[in-house]
Amino acid sequence: MIDITVARITHVQWVHQLEMILRENSSTVTLPSYNNCELGAWLYSEGLLAYKEIPEITQLEKSHKIFHIAADNVIAWHNGSKYNSQKTAQAETDFRDALRTSKEIVYILTLLEYKILQKYQESQEAAPAGLKNMANHPWQTLKSVIGERNSRLDVARISLDLMKRDFIKSYIQES
Repeated sequence: MIDITVARITHVQWVHQLEMILRENSSTVTLPSYNNCELGAWLYSEGLLAYKEIPEITQLEKSHKIFHIAADNVIAWHNGSKYNSQKTAQAETDFRDALRTSKEIVYILTLLEYKILQKYQESQEAAPAGLKNMANHPWQTLKSVIGERNSRLDVARISLDLMKRDFIKSYIQES
């Protein structure tokens, strides 16, 4: 099983790294292929099969491939000649695509995490009340752990809401 929290953080780090290579002249960068990175390896070794009944798993696979295509294009621009303004403009567009799909990936991973937790909960005949409450009310559970007045919680909730809105908006535009 993949650590979904680590997968979310990894995608945020990759977007940051892509932004840095667009803005600065740094050393050569390589990105593993979509099926060899940690998320891809998990998807193709067990994720797609184990969670095939959860519709978001196929959307995760699709978004993950799109992210890698866009990120590979930015990296190819960075590692190649940067003096062509047309290629630079395309690298900026590819970066925006990578950023958008990375947000989708983070959002889908979060949905997947909740659905896996709910699936686990349903498979337990006598699941403890605390686990049921955590699966059904994740924000309330998080508030009880972190505390009601923690600004990080507010930022996390707002970020998740914004990612959800962006994902839904882009999904509607693609349909």
